[in-house]
Amino acid sequence: MRFSTVAIVSAVATTAVLAAPTLFSKRDVNSDVAILNYALSLEYLEDAFYTWGLKKYDKDDFKKAGYDSVVRERFVHIGEHEAEHVRVLKSVITSLGGTPLPKCIFKFPLSDVHDFIAVARALENTGVSAYLGVAAGLGGDLLTAAASITTVEARHSSFLNEVLGRTGAPYAFDTPLTTREIVTIAANFVESCPFEVPVSPFKQLHAKLPIKRGEKVEVWYKGEDTTKQTWCQFLYSDKVRVSRRSECTLPKGVNGYVYVVVTDTATPISLKDDSHILAGPVLLFLGDH
Repeated sequence: MRFSTVAIVSAVATTAVLAAPTLFSKRDVNSDVAILNYALSLEYLEDAFYTWGLKKYDKDDFKKAGYDSVVRERFVHIGEHEAEHVRVLKSVITSLGGTPLPKCIFKFPLSDVHDFIAVARALENTGVSAYLGVAAGLGGDLLTAAASITTVEARHSSFLNEVLGRTGAPYAFDTPLTTREIVTIAANFVESCPFEVPVSPFKQLHAKLPIKRGEKVEVWYKGEDTTKQTWCQFLYSDKVRVSRRSECTLPKGVNGYVYVVVTDTATPISLKDDSHILAGPVLLFLGDH
Protein backbone atom coordinates (compact mmCIF):
# COMPACT_ATOMS: atom_id res chain seq x y z
CA MET A 1 0.00 0.00 0.00
CA ARG A 2 1.20 3.50 -0.85
CA PHE A 3 0.77 4.74 2.72
CA SER A 4 1.85 1.63 4.62
CA THR A 5 4.51 3.63 6.45
CA VAL A 6 2.23 6.33 7.80
CA ALA A 7 -0.84 6.42 9.96
CA ILE A 8 -4.14 6.48 8.11
CA VAL A 9 -5.05 9.88 9.44
CA SER A 10 -5.08 13.32 7.92
CA ALA A 11 -2.30 15.67 9.01
CA VAL A 12 -1.17 19.05 7.83
CA ALA A 13 1.08 19.50 4.82
CA THR A 14 1.08 21.61 1.69
CA THR A 15 2.72 22.51 -1.52
CA ALA A 16 6.32 22.35 -0.41
CA VAL A 17 7.59 24.53 -3.22
CA LEU A 18 6.45 27.45 -1.14
CA ALA A 19 8.20 26.48 2.09
CA ALA A 20 11.13 28.16 3.78
CA PRO A 21 14.65 26.74 3.30
CA THR A 22 14.83 25.16 6.76
CA LEU A 23 11.66 23.22 6.16
CA PHE A 24 13.37 20.56 4.11
CA SER A 25 16.28 19.77 6.40
CA LYS A 26 16.10 16.35 8.03
CA ARG A 27 16.51 18.00 11.41
CA ASP A 28 13.43 20.25 11.06
CA VAL A 29 11.03 18.49 8.73
CA ASN A 30 9.05 16.83 11.52
CA SER A 31 8.91 19.83 13.84
CA ASP A 32 5.50 21.23 14.60
CA VAL A 33 6.27 24.74 13.39
CA ALA A 34 7.84 23.50 10.16
CA ILE A 35 4.87 21.34 9.28
CA LEU A 36 2.41 24.07 10.22
CA ASN A 37 4.29 26.45 7.95
CA TYR A 38 4.16 23.73 5.34
CA ALA A 39 0.37 23.80 5.73
CA LEU A 40 0.26 27.57 5.67
CA SER A 41 1.92 27.57 2.26
CA LEU A 42 -0.92 25.55 0.77
CA GLU A 43 -3.52 27.73 2.40
CA TYR A 44 -1.81 30.82 0.95
CA LEU A 45 -2.02 29.28 -2.51
CA GLU A 46 -5.63 28.22 -2.19
CA ASP A 47 -6.68 31.49 -0.56
CA ALA A 48 -5.02 33.46 -3.36
CA PHE A 49 -6.63 31.24 -6.00
CA TYR A 50 -10.19 31.67 -4.75
CA THR A 51 -9.74 35.38 -4.09
CA TRP A 52 -8.46 35.86 -7.64
CA GLY A 53 -11.05 33.62 -9.30
CA LEU A 54 -14.09 35.00 -7.50
CA LYS A 55 -12.99 38.55 -8.27
CA LYS A 56 -12.55 37.66 -11.94
CA TYR A 57 -15.72 35.57 -12.42
CA ASP A 58 -19.06 36.90 -11.14
CA LYS A 59 -22.52 35.29 -11.08
CA ASP A 60 -23.14 36.12 -14.73
CA ASP A 61 -19.92 34.41 -15.76
CA PHE A 62 -20.95 31.28 -13.87
CA LYS A 63 -24.41 31.41 -15.42
CA LYS A 64 -22.98 31.70 -18.93
CA ALA A 65 -20.80 28.67 -18.17
CA GLY A 66 -23.88 26.65 -17.20
CA TYR A 67 -23.72 26.95 -13.40
CA ASP A 68 -26.37 28.58 -11.22
CA SER A 69 -25.69 31.09 -8.47
CA VAL A 70 -25.69 28.41 -5.77
CA VAL A 71 -22.51 26.89 -7.22
CA ARG A 72 -20.70 30.21 -7.08
CA GLU A 73 -21.91 30.71 -3.50
CA ARG A 74 -20.28 27.40 -2.61
CA PHE A 75 -17.01 28.70 -4.03
CA VAL A 76 -17.38 31.79 -1.86
CA HIS A 77 -17.76 29.52 1.18
CA ILE A 78 -14.69 27.50 0.18
CA GLY A 79 -12.70 30.69 -0.20
CA GLU A 80 -13.79 31.79 3.26
CA HIS A 81 -12.63 28.46 4.65
CA GLU A 82 -9.17 28.88 3.12
CA ALA A 83 -8.87 32.44 4.44
CA GLU A 84 -9.78 31.21 7.93
CA HIS A 85 -7.23 28.41 7.66
CA VAL A 86 -4.56 31.01 6.88
CA ARG A 87 -5.57 33.13 9.85
CA VAL A 88 -5.61 30.24 12.33
CA LEU A 89 -2.37 28.67 11.13
CA LYS A 90 -0.52 31.98 11.38
CA SER A 91 -1.87 32.45 14.88
CA VAL A 92 -0.85 28.95 16.00
CA ILE A 93 2.63 29.26 14.50
CA THR A 94 3.15 32.56 16.30
CA SER A 95 1.86 31.10 19.59
CA LEU A 96 4.46 28.33 19.31
CA GLY A 97 7.23 30.88 18.94
CA GLY A 98 7.60 30.43 15.22
CA THR A 99 7.47 32.87 12.32
CA PRO A 100 4.78 32.40 9.67
CA LEU A 101 6.12 32.12 6.13
CA PRO A 102 5.70 35.09 3.81
CA LYS A 103 3.49 34.73 0.76
CA CYS A 104 4.78 33.88 -2.68
CA ILE A 105 3.46 35.52 -5.83
CA PHE A 106 1.15 33.15 -7.67
CA LYS A 107 -0.01 32.87 -11.24
CA PHE A 108 -3.26 31.43 -12.53
CA PRO A 109 -3.30 31.43 -16.34
CA LEU A 110 -6.97 30.57 -16.77
CA SER A 111 -9.31 31.61 -19.53
CA ASP A 112 -12.83 30.95 -18.22
CA VAL A 113 -15.04 29.59 -15.43
CA HIS A 114 -14.54 26.02 -16.64
CA ASP A 115 -10.78 26.39 -16.17
CA PHE A 116 -11.33 27.94 -12.74
CA ILE A 117 -13.43 25.00 -11.53
CA ALA A 118 -11.09 22.42 -13.04
CA VAL A 119 -8.04 23.95 -11.35
CA ALA A 120 -9.94 24.23 -8.06
CA ARG A 121 -10.62 20.50 -8.23
CA ALA A 122 -6.96 19.78 -8.96
CA LEU A 123 -5.77 21.98 -6.08
CA GLU A 124 -8.14 20.43 -3.55
CA ASN A 125 -7.39 16.85 -4.60
CA THR A 126 -3.65 17.52 -4.55
CA GLY A 127 -3.96 19.26 -1.21
CA VAL A 128 -5.46 16.17 0.40
CA SER A 129 -2.59 14.09 -1.02
CA ALA A 130 -0.09 16.58 0.36
CA TYR A 131 -1.62 16.41 3.83
CA LEU A 132 -1.51 12.62 3.86
CA GLY A 133 2.11 12.64 2.79
CA VAL A 134 3.23 13.95 6.17
CA ALA A 135 0.54 12.34 8.29
CA ALA A 136 3.12 11.04 10.74
CA GLY A 137 4.66 14.45 11.30
CA LEU A 138 2.32 15.76 14.00
CA GLY A 139 0.91 14.36 17.21
CA GLY A 140 -1.44 15.15 20.07
CA ASP A 141 -3.66 18.21 19.93
CA LEU A 142 -1.89 19.63 16.89
CA LEU A 143 -2.62 16.50 14.88
CA THR A 144 -6.26 16.63 15.91
CA ALA A 145 -6.53 20.28 14.89
CA ALA A 146 -4.71 19.64 11.63
CA ALA A 147 -6.94 16.67 10.85
CA SER A 148 -9.99 18.89 11.25
CA ILE A 149 -8.63 21.13 8.50
CA THR A 150 -7.86 18.16 6.28
CA THR A 151 -11.39 16.79 6.48
CA VAL A 152 -12.72 20.14 5.29
CA GLU A 153 -10.27 20.11 2.37
CA ALA A 154 -11.52 16.63 1.50
CA ARG A 155 -15.10 17.90 1.51
CA HIS A 156 -14.06 20.65 -0.89
CA SER A 157 -12.53 18.03 -3.13
CA SER A 158 -15.66 15.88 -3.05
CA PHE A 159 -17.90 18.84 -3.88
CA LEU A 160 -15.75 19.86 -6.84
CA ASN A 161 -15.68 16.31 -8.17
CA GLU A 162 -19.48 16.28 -8.07
CA VAL A 163 -19.80 19.71 -9.70
CA LEU A 164 -17.83 18.35 -12.65
CA GLY A 165 -20.05 15.29 -12.91
CA ARG A 166 -17.68 12.81 -11.27
CA THR A 167 -17.94 10.65 -8.17
CA GLY A 168 -17.36 12.73 -5.05
CA ALA A 169 -15.30 10.08 -3.27
CA PRO A 170 -14.08 7.65 -5.94
CA TYR A 171 -11.94 5.49 -3.64
CA ALA A 172 -12.01 4.09 -0.12
CA PHE A 173 -8.61 5.71 0.51
CA ASP A 174 -6.79 8.77 -0.77
CA THR A 175 -3.25 8.95 -2.11
CA PRO A 176 -0.37 10.49 -0.14
CA LEU A 177 2.40 12.26 -2.05
CA THR A 178 5.95 13.14 -1.06
CA THR A 179 7.19 16.68 -0.62
CA ARG A 180 9.01 16.75 -3.95
CA GLU A 181 6.02 15.29 -5.78
CA ILE A 182 3.89 18.12 -4.41
CA VAL A 183 6.59 20.63 -5.36
CA THR A 184 6.35 19.48 -8.96
CA ILE A 185 2.61 20.08 -9.16
CA ALA A 186 2.68 23.36 -7.20
CA ALA A 187 5.44 24.83 -9.34
CA ASN A 188 2.86 25.43 -12.06
CA PHE A 189 1.25 28.15 -9.94
CA VAL A 190 4.26 29.95 -8.47
CA GLU A 191 5.55 33.12 -10.10
CA SER A 192 8.19 33.88 -7.48
CA CYS A 193 8.94 33.58 -3.75
CA PRO A 194 10.67 36.03 -1.38
CA PHE A 195 13.21 33.36 -0.44
CA GLU A 196 15.32 30.73 -2.15
CA VAL A 197 13.44 27.45 -2.56
CA PRO A 198 15.85 24.61 -1.74
CA VAL A 199 13.91 21.78 -3.37
CA SER A 200 13.68 21.57 -7.14
CA PRO A 201 10.70 19.94 -8.81
CA PHE A 202 10.93 16.89 -11.02
CA LYS A 203 10.59 17.52 -14.73
CA GLN A 204 7.07 18.47 -15.73
CA LEU A 205 5.23 15.51 -17.20
CA HIS A 206 2.54 15.96 -19.81
CA ALA A 207 -0.10 13.29 -20.22
CA LYS A 208 -3.35 12.52 -21.99
CA LEU A 209 -5.83 9.87 -20.95
CA PRO A 210 -7.11 7.46 -23.61
CA ILE A 211 -10.71 7.46 -24.75
CA LYS A 212 -11.18 3.82 -23.70
CA ARG A 213 -9.93 1.83 -20.74
CA GLY A 214 -7.10 -0.53 -21.51
CA GLU A 215 -5.57 1.83 -24.04
CA LYS A 216 -2.25 3.63 -23.69
CA VAL A 217 -1.87 6.83 -21.70
CA GLU A 218 0.22 9.24 -23.75
CA VAL A 219 3.00 10.79 -21.67
CA TRP A 220 5.94 12.99 -22.63
CA TYR A 221 8.47 15.40 -21.10
CA LYS A 222 11.38 17.54 -22.20
CA GLY A 223 14.85 16.06 -22.20
CA GLU A 224 13.68 12.47 -22.22
CA ASP A 225 16.30 9.83 -23.00
CA THR A 226 14.43 7.48 -25.30
CA THR A 227 17.28 4.96 -25.36
CA LYS A 228 16.63 3.85 -21.77
CA GLN A 229 13.90 1.59 -20.44
CA THR A 230 11.38 3.50 -18.34
CA TRP A 231 8.06 2.79 -16.66
CA CYS A 232 4.77 4.51 -16.02
CA GLN A 233 3.58 4.38 -12.45
CA PHE A 234 -0.03 5.14 -11.59
CA LEU A 235 -0.87 6.34 -8.08
CA TYR A 236 -4.50 6.25 -6.95
CA SER A 237 -6.32 5.28 -3.77
CA ASP A 238 -3.76 3.31 -1.73
CA LYS A 239 -2.30 1.68 -4.82
CA VAL A 240 0.68 2.00 -7.13
CA ARG A 241 0.46 0.18 -10.44
CA VAL A 242 3.42 -0.11 -12.80
CA SER A 243 3.38 -0.47 -16.57
CA ARG A 244 6.15 -0.48 -19.14
CA ARG A 245 6.47 2.89 -20.76
CA SER A 246 5.88 1.33 -24.16
CA GLU A 247 2.46 0.21 -22.89
CA CYS A 248 1.60 2.74 -20.14
CA THR A 249 -1.83 1.17 -19.69
CA LEU A 250 -4.36 2.85 -17.42
CA PRO A 251 -5.18 0.42 -14.55
CA LYS A 252 -8.70 -0.99 -14.48
CA GLY A 253 -9.23 0.19 -10.92
CA VAL A 254 -8.95 3.90 -11.75
CA ASN A 255 -12.34 5.52 -11.19
CA GLY A 256 -11.49 9.17 -10.55
CA TYR A 257 -8.19 10.95 -10.11
CA VAL A 258 -4.86 9.31 -10.88
CA TYR A 259 -1.32 10.63 -10.54
CA VAL A 260 1.13 9.50 -13.22
CA VAL A 261 4.92 9.52 -12.98
CA VAL A 262 7.66 8.14 -15.22
CA THR A 263 10.41 6.25 -13.42
CA ASP A 264 13.66 4.45 -14.20
CA THR A 265 12.55 1.40 -12.22
CA ALA A 266 9.71 -1.10 -12.20
CA THR A 267 9.76 -1.12 -8.39
CA PRO A 268 6.75 0.81 -7.07
CA ILE A 269 7.78 4.18 -5.64
CA SER A 270 6.98 4.92 -2.01
CA LEU A 271 6.82 7.75 0.48
CA LYS A 272 10.27 6.71 1.67
CA ASP A 273 11.95 6.97 -1.72
CA ASP A 274 10.96 9.02 -4.77
CA SER A 275 14.49 9.20 -6.18
CA HIS A 276 13.63 7.05 -9.20
CA ILE A 277 11.11 9.52 -10.60
CA LEU A 278 12.21 11.03 -13.91
CA ALA A 279 9.16 13.22 -14.50
CA GLY A 280 5.87 14.00 -12.84
CA PRO A 281 3.57 13.55 -11.17
CA VAL A 282 0.84 14.87 -13.38
CA LEU A 283 -2.74 14.72 -12.07
CA LEU A 284 -5.40 13.33 -14.40
CA PHE A 285 -9.10 12.72 -13.94
CA LEU A 286 -10.93 9.85 -15.59
CA GLY A 287 -13.30 11.24 -18.18
CA ASP A 288 -11.13 14.26 -18.99
CA HIS A 289 -9.14 14.04 -22.22
